Amino acid sequence: MIFSRIFTPSHQSPKPEKRIQAVENLSPDKAQEKTILHELAFNDEDASVSLAALEKLNSFVLWLKMSQIAKQSRVKKAAGKKVNAALLGEGDVTLSRKETFSFLTETANADLVVQLVPQMLKKDPALLKDDCLANTLIEKVAKPSFTQFVFLEGASHQLKTQLINAHSDVSDLQKLAKKVSDDVLASQIDARIHAIKEAAQRPVELKKQLTLGLSKYQALLDKSDVETIDEKRNELESELSGLFAQIDLLNPEERADYEEKRARIGEQLERYLSRIRPAWEEKQQASQRANTKALCEQQLIHAKEQVTWLYNNRLCEATLADVATVNESVRGVEATLEQLARLDGEIVTDKRITEIKRAVDALNEQLDRFSMQQQYGQKLLIKLQLLEDIAAKIDAVSNSDLDEATRDENVKEVSATPNEQSRANIDAQGQSGSDAALKAEFDDARQAYKLLEREINAIPKALIKRFNAATKRVNAKERAQKSKENDQVKYVRKHISVIDNLIAQGKFRVAISKFAKLQESYNSLPDSAKKYVEKRFEKTSGEVSRLEGWQDYLAAPRKPALVEEAKNLANTDADNIKQRSEAIKYLRKQWLSLTPTSSNSDGGSDDVLLQEQFDNALEKAFEPCRAHYAKLDEQRAAAREQRVSLIASVKAIDLNMPEPELMKMFDRASKQWHSAGQVEREIYEQLKQEWKAVSSPIQAKVNQWQSDNQAQKRDLVAQAQQLAVEDDVSSAADKAQQLQSEWKQIGHAGKREESRLWAEFKAANDTVFERLKAERKVQSNAFNSLVDSLFVQLDDVDINSDETTFSQSINDVRAQLTDLPKAQRTKVERKIEVFESKRADQAKNVQLQARLARARALISLLQLSIGEGSGDEQVLAETLGKRWASVLGQSNGSAASQHNRQWLTVALEVATGMPSPEADASIRSSVQLQMMTSKLEKGEAAAAPDILADWLSYDSISEADNPLLQRVIAVIDANPDIVT
Repeated sequence: MIFSRIFTPSHQSPKPEKRIQAVENLSPDKAQEKTILHELAFNDEDASVSLAALEKLNSFVLWLKMSQIAKQSRVKKAAGKKVNAALLGEGDVTLSRKETFSFLTETANADLVVQLVPQMLKKDPALLKDDCLANTLIEKVAKPSFTQFVFLEGASHQLKTQLINAHSDVSDLQKLAKKVSDDVLASQIDARIHAIKEAAQRPVELKKQLTLGLSKYQALLDKSDVETIDEKRNELESELSGLFAQIDLLNPEERADYEEKRARIGEQLERYLSRIRPAWEEKQQASQRANTKALCEQQLIHAKEQVTWLYNNRLCEATLADVATVNESVRGVEATLEQLARLDGEIVTDKRITEIKRAVDALNEQLDRFSMQQQYGQKLLIKLQLLEDIAAKIDAVSNSDLDEATRDENVKEVSATPNEQSRANIDAQGQSGSDAALKAEFDDARQAYKLLEREINAIPKALIKRFNAATKRVNAKERAQKSKENDQVKYVRKHISVIDNLIAQGKFRVAISKFAKLQESYNSLPDSAKKYVEKRFEKTSGEVSRLEGWQDYLAAPRKPALVEEAKNLANTDADNIKQRSEAIKYLRKQWLSLTPTSSNSDGGSDDVLLQEQFDNALEKAFEPCRAHYAKLDEQRAAAREQRVSLIASVKAIDLNMPEPELMKMFDRASKQWHSAGQVEREIYEQLKQEWKAVSSPIQAKVNQWQSDNQAQKRDLVAQAQQLAVEDDVSSAADKAQQLQSEWKQIGHAGKREESRLWAEFKAANDTVFERLKAERKVQSNAFNSLVDSLFVQLDDVDINSDETTFSQSINDVRAQLTDLPKAQRTKVERKIEVFESKRADQAKNVQLQARLARARALISLLQLSIGEGSGDEQVLAETLGKRWASVLGQSNGSAASQHNRQWLTVALEVATGMPSPEADASIRSSVQLQMMTSKLEKGEAAAAPDILADWLSYDSISEADNPLLQRVIAVIDANPDIVT
């Protein structure tokens, strides 16, 4: 027994220090010693010994096992840190990738995976690129937050696509969409959300369509037309077959219900059709007979029109094809009559059918006589052409007379000699005889036409129209000739009366002047008309001859004065060309009024001299006018050159260029054309024709382009006006903006139309946007009212209520934010954040007070342990909490820690930044060094709560520990948060 105590192995020593030294001497490479190390690691009561054995074995499997089964918190915590360090690639325990994957997928629980994976990703960003591992971890954890983490932090693109497609929660996908920055993934998420919503909506849409289709099917029972029912039934059966092919989207009860309805309606429809079909078929037969009769009537009308057309329009030039076409229309009536006869025997007693048959016989008879009638028609056409030729000759003669009269009027200023007047009268008489001969020839031709006309049953309207036109033309010429003669006689009578009145009033000069014109009009009268005014004319002629003798006597003193006026005018400067020209015309008119109008009057040598002086003076006076007119001629020449150049430039324009450019170039040239100077009228007319010739193609193309633009813009105006009455104002406003964009793309529609169309388009758009403005105002008021009600609802929330009640109240408010615009929603969310912030601050304050209460409770219990202070230990223990009460209860004098209480006191002061007494300076340095070493090796140093826990559980507190206790109380009082 004594020897067994003497030779007991050191690893079995009761002292932990010796067992730790024994561990240092054991080798894990030896099987027996490895077994001892295992025994110490798993079964030794001292945490330091277990940790030393585990360090010696340094196996990940052992560390992992101890992190799961260790009874001592220190060992368990250290083993857990060792496992974590190994998984993170830190420390002296190394794992292969396969071992890491195996641990994560097989050994680690879900919480550990959630804890480790983010840290492992920092060391190995490609960890989750393995889709198999990522999928396994997602399935193992089975939490949306972890799945989202894997998606955002490390999953491959392929896995992300799989996760998106496997996700079925719209809210989670929407949250995910806000966090991704990849446009492709965002579009995939949006597509998945759309697909989920669409899939959720498909059964609803299918039920709507099935209900609508079955309703239509049921509605067939209200129709009476069998043909329509059959047609609609086939359409609906096809439609319903397509819908029932998707019926698996519905639940079994709904499927059975819809299938039963379809079968029931089908049976009802079959019974309904079998009941109404016989009566419908009978009605159809009656309708067919009525339709055939109506067709026969229409064909008869058409056949009559065709026969009438053949006689009226094609009598003279009809071909065999024309006759065959008309004959075919008559045969069509006969065929329809035969069809009626086959339908039933009603045709035998139908009076109207008998009338139709008689009409068909009459049409056949007209067709049989058409050949002979056509021969008469051709002869009649020849007679009509002869009649028209004669009428044309009469027209030509009449027009010749008119031209002659016009020519005489144009040269009426030139005095005609008596011989010329006589010759003109002879020509007029000869022409009158020619007119009479042509009139007689026309009457004979008309009589021959009338005789042949009687042989034709129906004269073509075109021939009648031509005959009437020729007859009216000749009659009109006769009436015009008679009217002309009457007008001439009236004119002569009127002017004879005027001249007689002038003579009676003493206005001899005017009377003499007017008689010269009257004499021309009288000489142009035919002999048949002269007899009406001959006596009065001869009487007036004698009076005028007597007055002309007096004119020469009176004009002698006036002419020299006119010559002096003309000379004075010539010697003055021409400041105003128009006034100078008017003055010259006035003097010339005065001179002519003093000159004898008779063609037989001869002036003396003095008159000749005065005439010469007068002419020379007016010529000199006209020289400034001539220079002015020459300058105008130069300006006209320049304007002409400019216009010729414009014509050439317009001619060179390429018609194939785009219409806007073409219109711009042509408008510029057109403005230059209109602003160019004046030219002679004849030249202008010629240039105008050339301008039109070169500008017409351009103008036509521009007009066509503008016309197309007008049509497009009219269509846009119509669409805009339609939008003004649409119910959906927002949609209408969007469409209106689109129409405005389209308007800008369309070219000009022409000056007038562009302004008018724009005014209409703008008015329609203004109506839409005014409605939108009003609607948005109403919506804004409604949203503001909702915001006010939500503010009231938030004000009623009790910030001190329990978490469930508070969350429910806030969620109720949040649920109503979805319909609000962003601005109002943000406003409410800010107030919610204020409420939540206040509650969070309150919760923090409660936690702080709880920590302070725990700290004070711990201080009180420590003081009670040495007989100081006061208080109920049970109440203080409850305030302290289970964890610290349990730690404090372990102070049973076991002294399990590897460090003494003084060392732990200094360590606690170091960890909390509190000063230590000078006597403990060396211990403080040792503590600081050890903490630094631990932090470098293990990544972290001992925390103040752990040190405090070791201090409390080290041993029971005695009076000797009072100084240390006071220091610990001071630390707790200064740092109450270490009692967490």
